[in-house]
Amino acid sequence: MKVELSPTAQRQVAGFAAWWDANRRDARVRVEDALEAAVSTLVEHPAAGPAYSRDPRYRTWRLRGTPYVLIYRVDASADTIWIVVAWSAGRGANPIVP
Repeated sequence: MKVELSPTAQRQVAGFAAWWDANRRDARVRVEDALEAAVSTLVEHPAAGPAYSRDPRYRTWRLRGTPYVLIYRVDASADTIWIVVAWSAGRGANPIVP
């Protein structure tokens, strides 16, 4: 199974990574490393994340060591996991998913 990030998720992850690198220099984890670990896990276990409460077609996965959450859907027919949104758990409001 392959993993694809939407352009929105790509921008969000890049923004989180830049902020994290500038403001969490002493953190033991980097956003990019947490994303890589998440992708590896999801490739092996696509249904591992809990269903997204606002839309059960999607699942969520927390980037370990960060407050960031991926919202994704599994398209078995395309053999693809689509990460549609990356979200900060501290934002309060839920993100809009396509």
